[in-house]
Parts: sequence; C-alpha cells; structure tokens
Amino acid sequence: MAFNCDRPRSDDVVLGNQTPSPITAAVLGGLTGVKHRLASPLVETRIAALHEALKYGDAGLDLVILALKDPFWQVRKVADRLLQNQPEPKAKQALQEKFTNRYDTFVAMAKNGSVSDVDFLMEALEVDENTATYKLVDFVLGLVNTARGKDRIKYYLFNGTQMQRNYAALFFKRIKNRDVLTEAVKLGCIDRVQAFSK
Repeated sequence: MAFNCDRPRSDDVVLGNQTPSPITAAVLGGLTGVKHRLASPLVETRIAALHEALKYGDAGLDLVILALKDPFWQVRKVADRLLQNQPEPKAKQALQEKFTNRYDTFVAMAKNGSVSDVDFLMEALEVDENTATYKLVDFVLGLVNTARGKDRIKYYLFNGTQMQRNYAALFFKRIKNRDVLTEAVKLGCIDRVQAFSK
C-alpha cells in the first residue's frame, strides 16, 4: 500500500476537516492540512495556517496570496505582511494588484457615499495601519459628497477612535465647516490646533 504523507490519516492527532481545532492542536497532513485549516471558522487557526503555508514553496505562497481576499480582515492583514517579506515576483505582483484594486474600490465607495461605505473607509484606518492606507483614505474621504456620507463622517468626528476623529476633522477642515469643528473642540473630541491650524 502506498503512503501519501500529504494526506491526514485516521491515526493522526487531529484528522483534518473534522472539527475546528484550537490553534495549539497538533494537526498533521502537510499542505492538505494547511488548506483545511485555512478554511477553519477560527481566525487564529487560519492565521497559524498562513505562517505554515510558506514552508510549502510555491504552492504555499499561492495559498497566502489567496488569503488576501479572506473574509476576515485579520487574516488579510497577516497575508499582506507575509507577502511583503517574500522576494518572489508573484508575491510583489499580488501586492501591487491588491493596491490597484483597493484604490479603485475605495474611490468607488467614497463616490457612492453611503453609511456602510464610510464605515468601511474609516475601519480601514484601524485595520490596515500603514502610510499607504492613511494617504488613500485621506484622499478618498475628500470625494464623499453625499449628505448621508457627510453625516456619517460627522458621526466619526464625535464617536470614532482617535485616528478616525483625526481624519474626520481633516475632512471638515477642508470643506471649511467651522461650526462642526467648533462643536468637536468644545466636546473634547479634537483639540483647537487640530481643528483650526492652517
């Protein structure tokens, strides 16, 4: 009988794709096991599988590239960081395509200007903590021109994280809405220098 080291066996500690396993569980099965863990409902399991995937050469790198579209932002963030450290041309190409697609997506969302679009853009400031994201969000917020979009940015000025309040303040500063900025300063959401400096 031929032995296939890439497939889990019935006597493995955890047989792949049976039940979600904790991140610390011993999971055998080579690249097939990595694929199973990348489909786990547990974010921690997916992230651990990404780190392991790179041990499997080109096939593993392909899995990390696919994870750039994972539904969980935490997984996408780890995939992005792992690819930034890879010298392979296809890793660099995947990151470039991601950036190009992201730019088009962010511009379209800003122009649409719905509540969920603004939420997505503001969440990006907290999720993708890098200069490229900050500059992109700063730029596209300037494209928001709907009443509901502006109201949602105002919501973040008063209720967002410090980062989100900063970018919301920049938005209102650029459109010269001093009343909103004055109110935000009075409530301690931003400081006077941030609101009114040139």
